[in-house]
Amino acid sequence: MKHMHFKASCSYAALASIMELNGVDTEDYKIALEIKLPWLFSKEDGAYISGPMLQSAKWFNLWLLPRGYRMAEERVEREQLCSYLRAHKPAMLGVQTPYGKHAVVFAEYDGIYHFMNPTHEGSGERTELPFSEEELLASVDQETMVGTVIPAEAEQQSLAPFLNDSISVIRENCVEIEAFAAEKHDPNAYFPMMNSLFRPLLLDGITMLELAGETDLAQEFTALQQQFVFFMRGTREEALQETLPLDQLHDLTEQYVQMIKQQI
Repeated sequence: MKHMHFKASCSYAALASIMELNGVDTEDYKIALEIKLPWLFSKEDGAYISGPMLQSAKWFNLWLLPRGYRMAEERVEREQLCSYLRAHKPAMLGVQTPYGKHAVVFAEYDGIYHFMNPTHEGSGERTELPFSEEELLASVDQETMVGTVIPAEAEQQSLAPFLNDSISVIRENCVEIEAFAAEKHDPNAYFPMMNSLFRPLLLDGITMLELAGETDLAQEFTALQQQFVFFMRGTREEALQETLPLDQLHDLTEQYVQMIKQQI
């Protein structure tokens, strides 16, 4: 059972746990650093994502394929999930918890569905989650993406195209934040944007910079994060740019870009 070593790394710890069952010893942070996760940004379905939110086969296979494995993903309807899992183990999927959706690994069925639960070491949280069929079905969406790791022909992966795309995406993300922050909005309009617009630079990007050892830039982004949180806790009646210094956001984003370029 592998633990989480950085924020929101449950899916990467889950992958490490699956690989441990395959006889390959690794950790979430080792996978992340090898595929240069701190320097990867993407835009999917209109939302900007980075770091630990890059959690599909597309990203996992950057690490798996050179080792002769690949992740296969399949969308499974709730009614078929239990039978599917019994025939596909170990398998990664997301279940709802009091803290939001969380990646776990289905490991065994003996009348109860046993899941490996990635946690931070020393957190005191349970590392195994047993579910009855009813409890399992109540914890998943109508359609659940299930990932399994299978043998494949070893294939080296070039990270350069992903890094070049990341430069365009991070700059586009900053530009959209600037445009959004320059105007007044309904106070409730900010909440839907927290994950899709602000999270990559003001949350996950900070986690990734810390993982990469770029603590100075991480601290500067953290100061912007604190200003954003201050705004969100207020009335949100004025434009965000009255609280969040957009020129500083732009400058820090360009510093991030230069670090990405150094990885190519």
